Amino acid sequence: MASSSSNSRFADITSVEEFIEGQENENTRKKTEQNVALLKEFLRLKDESRPVEEIPPHELSSFISEFIITVRKKENNEDYEPTSLRAMMASFERYLKKKNYGYSIMRDVEFEKARTALKSKQRDLKKKGKGDKPNASVPLTEDDIKLLYDKGLLGKSTPEALLNTVWFNNTVYFGLRGCKEHRDMCWGDVQLRQTTNGEEFLEYTERQTKTRTGENPRDVRQIKPKMFSVQGSERDPVTVYKFYAEKRPSEMNDNNAPFYLAVNNCKKQDSSKPWFKKSAVGVNKLNSLMKKMAEKAGLGPNVKNHSGRKTMIQTLTNNDIPATDIIQLSGHKNLQSVTNYSVVSEKQQVKMSRTLSELMSGNVHSLEKTNSSQVGECSTDPSASSAGRSAADHHQQAMSLFTGAVIHGGQFSISINSLNQSPKLAIQEVEVKSSPKRYKRLKVLDSDSD
Repeated sequence: MASSSSNSRFADITSVEEFIEGQENENTRKKTEQNVALLKEFLRLKDESRPVEEIPPHELSSFISEFIITVRKKENNEDYEPTSLRAMMASFERYLKKKNYGYSIMRDVEFEKARTALKSKQRDLKKKGKGDKPNASVPLTEDDIKLLYDKGLLGKSTPEALLNTVWFNNTVYFGLRGCKEHRDMCWGDVQLRQTTNGEEFLEYTERQTKTRTGENPRDVRQIKPKMFSVQGSERDPVTVYKFYAEKRPSEMNDNNAPFYLAVNNCKKQDSSKPWFKKSAVGVNKLNSLMKKMAEKAGLGPNVKNHSGRKTMIQTLTNNDIPATDIIQLSGHKNLQSVTNYSVVSEKQQVKMSRTLSELMSGNVHSLEKTNSSQVGECSTDPSASSAGRSAADHHQQAMSLFTGAVIHGGQFSISINSLNQSPKLAIQEVEVKSSPKRYKRLKVLDSDSD
């Protein structure tokens, strides 16, 4: 494409196609390429040399069905998890859509066989114990975080610990996803501000995310996530941010500079050597910060970068923060996503197990007896019981107004008198006077018969 002049109102691009492909999610693109390459390898084993997008739907459906049933992991020849097989089907769908194939693997009847094969394989894997997401990340507990500080993996003692702490604070307080959202952050995305009372806080301005890609300009967060100072705490996040700002090279404090900088390995806090380099931290290092910390602290293989985001949602849920508030901080679009993140904590599991142990040991009877006595003490006055029944009758009478009603649309304002009796239909007893009985007189007639 011809280059435009330097003072032109239009920027230079190589090609429209390359620009469009460059906006695709990097992880999605790589996963699609890997899965399609695996399908092509399978087709070569079947002596099928045609490009995937040139194979007729019914034939391709048969190939994909056999692929889903027989594919195994390369490193250990084990079955894939059910979710991984579903992801492969989604990769094929994206690839064929980009190639203008004209049929949908996920919807069209021509690929019913492939979808049925996927469901059958998933059921078979579940019977074998697969499908429990053994590699899913887990949230950190208060003890886990304390251990990371005690071991010097979090804190301000070394450049490595400082970088870890800044990353961890951003993840938990701002609800960032573990990889791409951190990689895209610039220094100007976080601003130090004050409330009218002088309380300091950090405010985060969001860039492109998984759920807000920028396709809809009106789709923005309702609030900007904030991180408030904790006065007197050694872990005050605002103090950590200020210290990180001091240790950054002055040239890297421009708003468009990378937020996370590569570490100069200084073993002492008072070292004259600069703590950070004038370059961004490596992608692989940033994508595995929490995993490396967990390995050094012995926290287990399921503590990963995504654990920080899970920690935020789990902690807020355990402290009865409404899900409608949580999604405004986490950036989720629906409440079900928050429910999927939240799990029963280990302490709650211990409590449930102890309760069941009371049953198994025979002590639960005394607990039930105690609860019953407490209920019995609530009301022993017959008049109070009668009053309660009367109130219930009035409530039932009021609610019976809607029995069998069908309401379509509209706005209604309904006031129900719950203190006094609702008006009852008065039925007058009418005295019905019975008329005197009338009798017929029978007259005997003479007859000629014997």
